[in-house]
Amino acid sequence: MTEMGTVAAERRVISEEVALRAALQRFVQMRLRDDHEGEDIVQETYIRLYDYRRSRSVADVGAFCFAVARNLVFDHFRRRRALPRAAELADDIPCAQPRAEEVLDYRQRVDILARALRVMPPLRREVFLRRRLDGVAVAIIAADLEMSVAAVEKHCVRAVADLRAALERRGLPGGAAR
Repeated sequence: MTEMGTVAAERRVISEEVALRAALQRFVQMRLRDDHEGEDIVQETYIRLYDYRRSRSVADVGAFCFAVARNLVFDHFRRRRALPRAAELADDIPCAQPRAEEVLDYRQRVDILARALRVMPPLRREVFLRRRLDGVAVAIIAADLEMSVAAVEKHCVRAVADLRAALERRGLPGGAAR
């Protein structure tokens, strides 16, 4: 065979392989209706063809590839049937996350309380923050600030009253957050 004949034969083989791949893709796509899964099956078909060719010869590559692709499509549907059905989610399933309006309500409360803390007398604010936020014992705060235990408790009570009043001025309940 001449060099031109060899090149022509190689081109013919390549064009046949391209045509076979396109036909396989159409064949699989018509059955699956999923491009990604279809491409995976076509690739798996070629892998099985090459593995088979290692030990045996294939008389009709096209027929072999279509038979393998058909079996892979059947396997795909068999696997899908074995999977449990996905249930529809009901709208009334509770979510662990707070709703948007609750988040906005909490943010509004935090802003109001932060402003109230900023305008609070410094000693009252310090006593309140150490007691309620830091969890320091009343006796330790009293000793650190050279105050009586009763004075520390009175500052805490007045700070809470100031915070409740700030919330009530904005039309929010002064008790614990909802």
